[in-house]
Amino acid sequence: MLRSHRVPGEEDRLGEILATGFDVRSWHARAFSGTFNVTQNPRYWINHRPLDLLDRPPTYHSAEVMVPTTRSISAPVKLIGNFATAVGLLLVVLTVAGFLGGVWWGFDLAAHFRVQYAALLVPAFLVPAWLRRRGIALLTGTALAVNLALIIPLYLAPPTPPDGSGTLQILSFNVTASNPERDAVIDYLDASAADIIFVHETSIDWEEALAGSSLPYRIVSARAPGSLFGTLALLGGDAVAKVVALGDAGQLSIEVTTELSGSEIKVLGTHPLSPVSPGRAAARDEQLRAVGEWAARQTFPVVVTGDFNASTWSRGFSLVSEGGLVNSQRGFGVQASWPVGHSLFSIPIDHLVHTADLTTIDRRLGENFGSDHYPLFATIARSSSLVRSR
Repeated sequence: MLRSHRVPGEEDRLGEILATGFDVRSWHARAFSGTFNVTQNPRYWINHRPLDLLDRPPTYHSAEVMVPTTRSISAPVKLIGNFATAVGLLLVVLTVAGFLGGVWWGFDLAAHFRVQYAALLVPAFLVPAWLRRRGIALLTGTALAVNLALIIPLYLAPPTPPDGSGTLQILSFNVTASNPERDAVIDYLDASAADIIFVHETSIDWEEALAGSSLPYRIVSARAPGSLFGTLALLGGDAVAKVVALGDAGQLSIEVTTELSGSEIKVLGTHPLSPVSPGRAAARDEQLRAVGEWAARQTFPVVVTGDFNASTWSRGFSLVSEGGLVNSQRGFGVQASWPVGHSLFSIPIDHLVHTADLTTIDRRLGENFGSDHYPLFATIARSSSLVRSR
């Protein structure tokens, strides 16, 4: 408000203003309500308007006093905001927990669902941001960025180009022991024309069905004594295989030696235990660590494939890649392989990794053949841009 100073004759001027009908009570009421303007103050007119203009109605200007206001939020919007905040904070906790699989096996289970976290964190960030809950928006926005940073490179990072000298086609399929669609699976394996096929979670019935089929492959079985399930290798050409024990859990793997572009190459099919308890989680990690060490000892190019029972972002998968193995998902995306029929919760646990002197030129999932896993089919070639030195 403008301050005024008394001048001679001020009281007479004020009397003349009031005589024109100026309502002092109305002015006070409007002053306290915040809807008046400064030129309605009588003292303003005393000091700024000539006496001969006092008989004219005053002309008001736009210098109004602004009163701060708050945005009104309805109860349903507040409820939505509170729900988004609660979900967002839970997702932030799960995002962080996924990095702590080495601390406690249960935390590693949180690492599998990065795609789901990213999808849910979008509204969990936008709603608090719109409601100006800046602290919550900062947390959820950071968690969203972290999860996207783990997912997006799988789509943007192209594999190295092949040298054009030859390819090797590999199929890995967890058929599920109780799967009744054996004929459909056998027809799919035959039509794939893969050079090497690994069939996981095979029971005695599966072994008998495959052995009695007309598939043009030699079959090598790896099933530990007393175990209900095992892994089979179906070999074509001059490939040879041997059963190897990696880790202390008694799960057997199959090491295949074959040729690619005139040079020897090692392909390992493995299937560790599912991490549904502390003991099984430790056994899975031990086997995958042993797989990584096996790969590091080889003097030839190496491929490792199978149902790892570990997603791309879990501790178990990192134990394999510590041996310098390249993830075949790079350039092909997430390709969630399990569980079939529950796409909202699907995660990638069927993998193929290889040494840097190889490259993946094709990677895709097959159709649903009665298993809870999709088959994984990949085409491998020698890389033209990098040769590994040992």
